[in-house]
Parts: sequence; structure tokens; C-alpha cells
Amino acid sequence: MSENYKYKEYTHEESKIYNDAMAKIRDGLKNGLNFNEACGVVDMDAGLKKFVVDDALKVMIAEMHYAIGMSLPQIADALKVPIKVIDTANMEMLEDVGITAAEVYRTSNHGSPMGTA
Repeated sequence: MSENYKYKEYTHEESKIYNDAMAKIRDGLKNGLNFNEACGVVDMDAGLKKFVVDDALKVMIAEMHYAIGMSLPQIADALKVPIKVIDTANMEMLEDVGITAAEVYRTSNHGSPMGTA
């Protein structure tokens, strides 16, 4: 990913739609739907929905794998999502964390070699 990569910045309205969609996905999962079924109940613009679905999967992986300790294959089984999709989302999430950490470091450490942009 390039250093010029920018994350989507949501408008106030998009943030509300995003948060409502994430809540619906969580509710669907709590009520026994698999991940794709839970995402299917969300009705929104296809472009924004792609961001929501991608984020929701990363959130589920973070909670289930990093917070609870489930293995990635267990998560794939629980969500009924192919392991390849879980692996890809996990790697993207770790990359996102790295980019965010580097940006925070740059912002906080202007005098260091990495802190100068």
C-alpha cells in the first residue's frame, strides 16, 4: 500500500448509516445468521456497503481472534466464511493497524527520521 493511501472519511450521514448497518450485522450474528446472511439484511448504497462489510468482518476477526483467542479456522467455521476470506481480511486488518501506528508515530515524533514527512 502506498504512503499516500487514504482511508474513507465518512460524512455525518454516512457515519449514521454505517453505524446502523454495523448494529444490524451484529444483531443478525447474535440471532444465528451467518456472516453473509447478516450482511444481506443491510440495505444501502453498494459502495458504502462494501466498506461496511469489509469493516464488519475485520471487527469480528479482531474480537474473536485477538480478544477471545479463537483460531482463524474456527472463526471461518463460526461465520460460515471461507478461510481464504478470513485470512485475507486478517492480513488487511494487520496492514491497517500498521499504517495507523506509523501515522500516529509520525504525528507524535516530528524530530525522528520516521517522523518527518
